[in-house]
Amino acid sequence: MSKIYTDDNGKQWLTDDNGVLLVDENWDYIQPSHSRKLSKDGEFTIFDSKQGHCSLCGSLTCKGNCFK
Repeated sequence: MSKIYTDDNGKQWLTDDNGVLLVDENWDYIQPSHSRKLSKDGEFTIFDSKQGHCSLCGSLTCKGNCFK
């Protein structure tokens, strides 16, 4: 099971069970496929979009499908 590490800049990356950052085939760190929720309960739901995730659904691969 993967875990999420948050760095000093607030960016999130996947880790293995031992806390080692996971990398892809290009040796880039892997982002979680879903971002964290920024809004509070009872507010319109907004997700963190600073790493390319959709701000409406939080998915990294959304491409506007949640809005259609």
